Amino acid sequence: MKRNLDSKEIVDEFVADLRADLQGNGIQIPTLPDVSIQALFTINRDDSSIDDVTSVVARDTAMAARLIRYANSPLYRGLTRCATIKSSITRLGLEKTKNVLLSLAMRDVFSTGHRGIRQRMETLWEHSVEVAVVSTLLARRYRHLDQEEALLAGLIHDVGVIPILNKAKNVDVIVENEKHLSLIIASLHMAVGKAVLKAWNFEQELIDVAAEHDNLGRDPGDDKPIDYVDIVQAANIESYQSTRHRLASVDRMKVASLRRLGATPEDPTLPWDEDPTAMQQISRIFV
Repeated sequence: MKRNLDSKEIVDEFVADLRADLQGNGIQIPTLPDVSIQALFTINRDDSSIDDVTSVVARDTAMAARLIRYANSPLYRGLTRCATIKSSITRLGLEKTKNVLLSLAMRDVFSTGHRGIRQRMETLWEHSVEVAVVSTLLARRYRHLDQEEALLAGLIHDVGVIPILNKAKNVDVIVENEKHLSLIIASLHMAVGKAVLKAWNFEQELIDVAAEHDNLGRDPGDDKPIDYVDIVQAANIESYQSTRHRLASVDRMKVASLRRLGATPEDPTLPWDEDPTAMQQISRIFV
């Protein structure tokens, strides 16, 4: 007869199972919405056209509405307002549309019907949106970076938390104890996120974001160009300012991403153009 385990043993067993899942490719991978997969397949075809992508997006009215709102956001607002899917895709271009559609699809990935983890999932999504918006505005300062890819990078940086929450949702000792859950997430969510994005066949630079964004010791060197890990790591730290989170009190001069983005001992704040109106309007598209 199996003896009852105490809380520490339950947590240790859970962590061991999760590590085994990682080693054996047994992580429960979240499912991307069908419309995003179909749109990506269409965009990646050599003979695809704007009309082809428009037809796919039109199958999901919620996705279509969000895409139009994004094309009319402060990031892209032109002389005329986009009123159709086709005009929105035309304004963005196919490559940028691909990243935007993936970003818009993330809202469904961060959803759950389980009451025990619903609030945590909502909080996780709201944090991810905030990081994504800040990442987008930071990336605009660098010509070699794409703001839509920065947006997507911000949204998926904590995607590794989702399989952990889903695995823990029926383990009361863990899901009801914030300390246990936070320690597990802190130690394993980057490795799990790396596994998720690999399974989704994401680009390596986005996989690196999931795998490295909380690694504050990361320093690619001053001779290396700013990358999406730098951007998202800095945006993540910025998102926790004025909170009690550990990142709010980090020594900013010891974080290479902040130094690389322009923080100095004289002025440790990042030299970026914060636009509260734009941030609010973009956030509304995703929340």
